[in-house]
Amino acid sequence: MNISSSSSPSKDIPPDGRRTVLITGSRSPVSLELARLLGGAGHRIIMADSLLVTIGSASRFVTRHYCYPPPRHEQERFLAIIERIVIDEQVDCVIPTCEEVFYLAQRQRAWPNGCELFAPPWEMLKQLHHKGQFIEMIRQAGLHAPSTQLLTSQAEACGYIQALGEDAAVLKPAYSRFASRVLFVRAGYALPDDILITPDYPWVGQQYIHGTLYCTYSIVRDGSVCAHACYPSKFTAGAGASIAFKHEPQADLLAWVQRFVAPLRYTGQIAFDFIVTPERNIYPIECNPRATSGVHCFTVSDQLDKAFFEVNGGINGDTEVGMDGCTNNTANQNTYLDANFDANLGEHHARAYPIEPTSTRPAMLTLAMLAYGWRSPRRAYWLRELWKGQDVIFRWQDPKPFVAQAVMLYRFWRESKKRSISLIEATTSDIEWNGESSCADEH
Repeated sequence: MNISSSSSPSKDIPPDGRRTVLITGSRSPVSLELARLLGGAGHRIIMADSLLVTIGSASRFVTRHYCYPPPRHEQERFLAIIERIVIDEQVDCVIPTCEEVFYLAQRQRAWPNGCELFAPPWEMLKQLHHKGQFIEMIRQAGLHAPSTQLLTSQAEACGYIQALGEDAAVLKPAYSRFASRVLFVRAGYALPDDILITPDYPWVGQQYIHGTLYCTYSIVRDGSVCAHACYPSKFTAGAGASIAFKHEPQADLLAWVQRFVAPLRYTGQIAFDFIVTPERNIYPIECNPRATSGVHCFTVSDQLDKAFFEVNGGINGDTEVGMDGCTNNTANQNTYLDANFDANLGEHHARAYPIEPTSTRPAMLTLAMLAYGWRSPRRAYWLRELWKGQDVIFRWQDPKPFVAQAVMLYRFWRESKKRSISLIEATTSDIEWNGESSCADEH
């Protein structure tokens, strides 16, 4: 088996209490952030990606970087090589950061050496990633959800649009990311002829709700939120992903996350996009069961590694420490597991005390802020945030990823031209999962 890496194996095993962590998807800024946060806390960091040169591969916090086959096209080889890395490097925990998590989770048997895949089961991942099934999970939990309809043909989509009347709606693929291919429609909107909507490639139509868009990112173990960040989406790349991140505590959103993940006994990283109306009604619009940009809100002083590996800040009620080192809330367990929640979460929101970011300095993708942020009608605010903000890639103490960024972006640019897709779509074209048949389905 041929595995390529960018450095020789390290013999410096961290002291007791420190983990060897494999972070996959080293192309993403969030993977670099996790490498710095966990590596800065003393853990031994291995990274891997289907690209040889990534921003993560250049970081001084990374002991070794591996290159694996594209999981979307060579899933069996991808899984075999990940298993080989786990054995050779004696990995304690695999932390996926991008959509390779969907391929990793399809490996049903236990990982070697007692290694943990920090992700939920495959079936749960599928439901959360599907924008229609996620909304159905919300409804089953008794929580507010925007009106959402699954569309499996162009005819269904056209019929849905014509029935809108004066209402506005959002059309988007059931499997998508970065708000790509999102359409804002009203009755009379002519659906483009080249849009593919089939039972194998479904879309959803969703009620358009006026309000403020908030994004959350949480690290969860066995249904307990161990770390949590929340930021308003004030600057975006077009109509897509956020490019500036500053934690703004929203107790009701944290309560909502706690109430949703607890009965699922969820373990892994999870992120939500919410629309919050002026009346403080909370409407979740989609879920990302993986790492997202909320991790940029944290700094090394927040000790985020405790959320992954150790006891968090504490939970109300009688607690016990489980074998995984995370505090279990035995006093309130029955309440958490009750799926018949009402929509008013206020009296329950203070059950857990996760790690939250302490920094007040905004983090940002500076190149994207320069390219898109100036279009904001709040130009003075944009300039102020740009001046105060810290780039998520460049660090004086770890400068090489900033240089590697250019190499990586050039590779994505070539891929976008070759396949006639957008630059953003090119960044995930070899790792994304869009509901295709899987090894788990075939075995």
